Amino acid sequence: MGLEMEGMAAAIGVSVPVLRFLLCFAATIPTGFLWRAVPGATGRHLYAGLTGAALSYLSFGATSNLLFVVPMTFGYLAMLICRRLAGLVTFLGAFGFLIGCHVYYMSGDAWKKGGIDATGMI
Repeated sequence: MGLEMEGMAAAIGVSVPVLRFLLCFAATIPTGFLWRAVPGATGRHLYAGLTGAALSYLSFGATSNLLFVVPMTFGYLAMLICRRLAGLVTFLGAFGFLIGCHVYYMSGDAWKKGGIDATGMI
């Protein structure tokens, strides 16, 4: 599969990791349309979580899914502790986490080398 991706990536002028991200990004459209056909709230939650984790894994690898744990936990804790301000608390906490990840992973360096890191999806 790598050889075909290298040819496609070269044809459009991007690196293989960026092409992989673009393909998974495009796959979110039909995935979202299929979500409408899933019955029940629990089924939709499971479908969204599993397809999101799968697309994340295909784009960035296994460790990328671990980056979701902190903002998701923060959001649910905010809903339990301070429900009225949960949106603001989650927004500020998630963006603080995102900025910390960008600094830690130095995502600008990955882009300069033609790569992409998982902080782009958060």
